Amino acid sequence: MTHFLDERAATTLLRNHGFNNLDIECVLDLTGSVSHQGADRWASDKIERIAKRAYWLGKRELAPEVCC
Repeated sequence: MTHFLDERAATTLLRNHGFNNLDIECVLDLTGSVSHQGADRWASDKIERIAKRAYWLGKRELAPEVCC
């Protein structure tokens, strides 16, 4: 089951893994959002897939963040 993150949760997840504001904006743009009850949400599995390609993460895994 795919979990969806609001912008705050997605931003916090990425920032905790060393992403800066421009990186976060890029990941969210590439991931694409869906509207849920009038608010944008991002699929956590898509964020993780794109974020894992960041060279500075090395072998650390990006743990799933569960929201809502």
